[in-house]
Amino acid sequence: MQVKGARRISRSRAVVSAAACAALLAGAPASAGVHHPDPPVSRAAYDERVDLTGLRDLYLRSVREAAAIREGLGEIERLRASARVREGTEVDATLDAYRGALITLRAKHAAWPPDKLRHLNRGLAVLDATVRAHPDHAEARYLRLMSCYYLPGILGRGRSVRDDFAALARLLPGVRDQYPRELYGAIARFVVDRGRLPADDVRALQATLARGDD
Repeated sequence: MQVKGARRISRSRAVVSAAACAALLAGAPASAGVHHPDPPVSRAAYDERVDLTGLRDLYLRSVREAAAIREGLGEIERLRASARVREGTEVDATLDAYRGALITLRAKHAAWPPDKLRHLNRGLAVLDATVRAHPDHAEARYLRLMSCYYLPGILGRGRSVRDDFAALARLLPGVRDQYPRELYGAIARFVVDRGRLPADDVRALQATLARGDD
């Protein structure tokens, strides 16, 4: 999938998400014309010891460039070392989630179907473990959702997609002020538009969008 008019629209809408490309893992078509925002900013992004900007950029580049996956995994290790990240913290969970998402993207670039499936299973195992340990971590939920949303139904990820939509519907209103305004709006609208949520959840998210500052 190619992003058209990237210079004329905001970056949060111009980048093809990992999920759209994940649909290609098993040859499934991605939904044409669907653009997704950058990954949401968790509390970890505001830790002065950890700047996730470079990692997020590498994650997005990895959709198009296989070489960026190695760079992204290296950036995770650099951040862990430089920030002395402790196991079990929010920062640790964020880095784990990116590791899982990057490994999953290896499946897109692999040529041999068994390799595609192996990378997919490895990456999703990391994401699943991260979400189990940190079920209220919005960024981990988002990365898992975007890694699974377009996968063929035969791969059995429908339940995790529904769980992540529901969790994000619950979490996003409470962390509204922790997100860049435009980015929050893009994510919340995606959850509203695609999540098939109960009416109360839709209204709660729409109320945050109606604040008019995104």
